[in-house]
Amino acid sequence: NAKPAFLIDNYRSTGHIIAAANAVIDLAGDRMKAEYPIQINRDRARARAGGEWAEQDPVAGGKVQVLPVTDDSAIAQAQAAVAELQRLSSLDPDWDWSKCAVIAREWSYLDPVRTVCERDGIPVQMANEDNVSLWHLRETQALVSWVRQRGPGMLRSTDLEDWLDRQPSGPWIEMLHQAVEEHSLETATADVPAASFIEWLAEWARDARRRQNGLQLLSAHRAKGLEFDHVVVLDGGWDRVSRGEDPDAPRRLYYVAMTRARQTLALARLPGPHPFQDALRGNPSVLWRDPVSLPLPTPDLARRYRRLALRDVYLSFAGYKPPKDPTHRAIAKLTPGDQLRVRRQSDRWELRNYEGVMVGTLASKFKAPTDMRCIKATVLAIATWSRDRSDPQYQQHLKNDTWEVVIPELAFEPLGSEPPRRRA
Repeated sequence: NAKPAFLIDNYRSTGHIIAAANAVIDLAGDRMKAEYPIQINRDRARARAGGEWAEQDPVAGGKVQVLPVTDDSAIAQAQAAVAELQRLSSLDPDWDWSKCAVIAREWSYLDPVRTVCERDGIPVQMANEDNVSLWHLRETQALVSWVRQRGPGMLRSTDLEDWLDRQPSGPWIEMLHQAVEEHSLETATADVPAASFIEWLAEWARDARRRQNGLQLLSAHRAKGLEFDHVVVLDGGWDRVSRGEDPDAPRRLYYVAMTRARQTLALARLPGPHPFQDALRGNPSVLWRDPVSLPLPTPDLARRYRRLALRDVYLSFAGYKPPKDPTHRAIAKLTPGDQLRVRRQSDRWELRNYEGVMVGTLASKFKAPTDMRCIKATVLAIATWSRDRSDPQYQQHLKNDTWEVVIPELAFEPLGSEPPRRRA
C-alpha cells in the first residue's frame, strides 16, 4: 500500500528563480513531477521573491535576467556575462567570487570567459582542470620539513605564523597562512603534537584541491548537485540533442543549470531563437534587459589560458640530472610568476628560464589547443618529487632522491595573429 511522496521543496533558490525554472521545465514531455511543481520551502515562504537582492539590486530587483548579446560570438557573450557579475559585485561589499559560477552546455563557450577574467584580474578556475597538488608544493614541503626538524614536541600556532611571516610572499604562502588560521580555529589555538599538525595539513591540502577559489566555470553536466550564490548560464549548444538522449534532455539540463543559483540568475542570449527562453516571455519573475553596450573585443580576448598540474609535466626530468647539474640551481631560483620560454621539440614541450637553461619538459600526452601557438609561459608553482614516488622500473636510473618540478601556466593565441614583440 505504498504511496509516492513528491519532494518538491526547494531550499536553495529564491522565489523568482524557482518560478522561472518551473516555466522552462513545464514544457518538457513525460515528467515525474508534472503535476507537482517545485516550490520554495515552508520556512522561506514569506520571504520576498527576489530574496535579499530585491532591494540590493536597483536594476533587476532580484528577478531572473535575460541578457541579450547583439554580437553572435562567444567572446561578446563572455564579456556580457563577466560584466554582469562585475556589476553585481559592485553592489555587495562582501562579494566572494568563489561563490559564483558561469555554466555552459559546452566547455568551448567557457574559454573566452576565462580569458576575460584573466584580463580583468578576476580569480577564475575551470572545473575540468586539475588543481595543483598543494601537498607537493615547495612551500608546503618546506613547512613540513621545518616542523619535523623541531622534533616530536608540541607546536604552537604562533610558531607556524612566525615561520610563514619569514618566508618570501607568494600565492602559496598565502594559502598556507589560510591553513594555519583554520588550524588555529579548530584547535582553539591550543598546542598540538607536531605529527598531528602534519597529518592535519595533509588532509587540508587534499580538501583544498577540491575547494573553489574563484569564479567557477563549468558545464551543466558538471554542475549537477552544486550550488552558487550567483550564476550566469551561457547560450549556445542548447538546441543540440546528443546521441541516445530524448528530445527533452537539453531542457532538463538547462533547468539543472538554472536551479544551481541561490540568490541571482542571469541567462545570456545570443542573436536568434533560443529553445527554452521563449517560455519566459511575460513571466513576472523575469527581466528582459536591453542589449548591453560592450567594448569591441581586443585581440587578446582570443587567447586561451591553461594552468597545468602534475600530470601535465614530465615529473622525472630533473631527477635524471646529476645533483650538481645547472638545472637544479636554475629551478631553485624560480618563483611563481617568473617568466619561462617554451619551445616545442619533437613530441615534447621544453621549458627554459630566461637564461636559456632547460628547467623541465611537459608530458608527452600534453595536448595544446589546436590551431594556436604558445605566446607566454610563467611559473605557476614549484612542486617536489622523489625517487620513492616514481615508477619502480625507472627508480634505479634516477640520480637524486628528491628534486623539484616546474609547473607552468601557458597562454595561447590563434595562429595567424601577430606574435608579441620582444623588448630590446
